[in-house]
Amino acid sequence: MSTPASVKGSVSLWSTAVAAGVTETGLAVTEMVLEGGFEAGLWVAIGLRALVYTGAALLILALSQGHRLARLSLFVLLSVIGMAAMAVPSALLMAEGASFVEAFGSDGDLAVPFLSVRVLHIVAVVGATVLMFLPSANAHFKEDRAAAAAEA
Repeated sequence: MSTPASVKGSVSLWSTAVAAGVTETGLAVTEMVLEGGFEAGLWVAIGLRALVYTGAALLILALSQGHRLARLSLFVLLSVIGMAAMAVPSALLMAEGASFVEAFGSDGDLAVPFLSVRVLHIVAVVGATVLMFLPSANAHFKEDRAAAAAEA
């Protein structure tokens, strides 16, 4: 059973989203260091993000190997919860009068690079989600279950 282009594309976009998330973290930490604020709580935040991105990478690997549960997990954890965690606070900031750059980027020296990476992150998540639910991807994951049942 060959992996369809939709699944391969989804894996590539999920990988791009994780790389963008790691880059966002790096930019945020850099900005905090430049502003002179590197507190102990920042280490906890970095550790949590490292766990999230490691988990996401493992789910992406499982998706690339045809595991159906990985597709559902990526959808729930990253497409729904992760996207809400990224977009809702930004939307609330805009509702309070912040500019788009301030809300989705930052208000520091790295606002434009951060915004660029954040937009890439969002586009990659949306694209990956769409691709992993195209008819060819649905058929691929259905075949995986049917093949496993036939082998049992």
